[in-house]
Amino acid sequence: MGIILVIDVGTSSMRGILYSQNGYAYKNIQETYSPEYINDSYVEQDPLIFKKSLISIVRQAVEIARALANEIIGISLTCQRSSMIVLDYECNPLYKAIMWQDRRTLQICESLSLYENYIYERTGLKISPVFLGPKISWLKQNMKEIYIKSSKIVTIADYLMCIMTNKLRTDYTYGSRTLLMNLHTLKWDSDLLRLFDIDENKLCELVEQSCILGCITDGFSKLSGLKTGIPVISAGGDQQCSAIGNGVINEGDTQITTGTGSFIITSSDKPHIDCVSKVICSVSAIPNKYILEASILTSGTIYNWFNKNFYWTDETTDYNYDKINFDLENSRPGSNGIILLPHFQGSGSPNWNPKATGIFHGVSLGSERRDFSRSILEGIAAEIAENLDLLRSYVDKIDAINISGGLTKNSIFNQIQADMYGVPVKLPSDFETTALGAWASAAKALGVYNSIPEALEYANRDKENTVYKPILSNIEIYNDLKTNRKSIYNALYKGN
Repeated sequence: MGIILVIDVGTSSMRGILYSQNGYAYKNIQETYSPEYINDSYVEQDPLIFKKSLISIVRQAVEIARALANEIIGISLTCQRSSMIVLDYECNPLYKAIMWQDRRTLQICESLSLYENYIYERTGLKISPVFLGPKISWLKQNMKEIYIKSSKIVTIADYLMCIMTNKLRTDYTYGSRTLLMNLHTLKWDSDLLRLFDIDENKLCELVEQSCILGCITDGFSKLSGLKTGIPVISAGGDQQCSAIGNGVINEGDTQITTGTGSFIITSSDKPHIDCVSKVICSVSAIPNKYILEASILTSGTIYNWFNKNFYWTDETTDYNYDKINFDLENSRPGSNGIILLPHFQGSGSPNWNPKATGIFHGVSLGSERRDFSRSILEGIAAEIAENLDLLRSYVDKIDAINISGGLTKNSIFNQIQADMYGVPVKLPSDFETTALGAWASAAKALGVYNSIPEALEYANRDKENTVYKPILSNIEIYNDLKTNRKSIYNALYKGN
């Protein structure tokens, strides 16, 4: 039985997970790294770090497969979606990767605000520094020499696909995160390209997701030890794959992933473009389906920031999660009146305010460190809850929610989520939902299963999920908290 190797490229690490054809994960290989937070606006990373991590992971995977007396039959790639790499004609980076959190394009986005509805109706996206279109415009305006010298301007996924297969293609899931692809035609939109002043020949060919995009070349075989000719599947963006791995397939299925940021995804059979454009719509990792998506830019990042700055001591060389988790358990729901607005890198949906900043409100001399700790988790969940209310207006109902991501390792946060949303939340036994979704996509593309749902059903047949049910008394506390935090935000926004 052959092995499918999933490459999952995140913001702070790249993982390689070796799966059997029945969905069993043999081994998880991880290479860690970190973006460079240069200032309040600039976030960059050396693209060669991604290349080195990829080669290292594949080399290790080949050795593990050999030890298992098995062989790798396919590679499935899933990746963070909106970071930008500029390539020359030999697929070499010309500049550092400009990461998805980067906000240097704020002025460009503001200059296009008059076209906001026009852009949204075509792309399903709000104008935001997160997306690729403004980043390419910034490059052309500020680094014209590099722009002219470039062959293609790509995502990290495209770059890694080129390294493995020598082909440069962008699948629809990444294309739908650029502000340049028409959501209705699934083609680069000539009017949008003119608006952003971008040459179409700088972009890759658009292709369908969850399909074989190329095969391992002789060159990459020599670098990695992987056999030449092994098919490589573009499974789609990481959040789309995470949704698949969490069972978000049919209309109304919903998941919340809380990691560096938070992503709320609801499956839809058709694109939804609303008149107030607060929820974005993108292409699903499943062909011919779409996802409605809301996002919070900083979640786990805030938790780590607070832990590092208020719990770190000379005796510890890493984050001390035991102490902060102990404090969380000893602060009551409502955090003794402290309310967090988690806008440490601007506000994502539903307000889409890149100028917003983080705030702890309601601090008094009676406030304790433990209350701040709990308010962070409550503030993140409350922001998610506001987005969920919006998503409910598009689909018939959301009765239960699947949750995943790094913060869900904290059981207190999971209970806060159930209480804040007012419905049960389900935590899968397999934390690697993104990788599982990418595996299911590859298993279907390679013909191991007839469909993605069939692959998932087989992989999950013996797995048990943990369900957190809301506590009535906490729901009442959090309903008041949600009302108050919205009033706080609105007052600050109106006061500029």
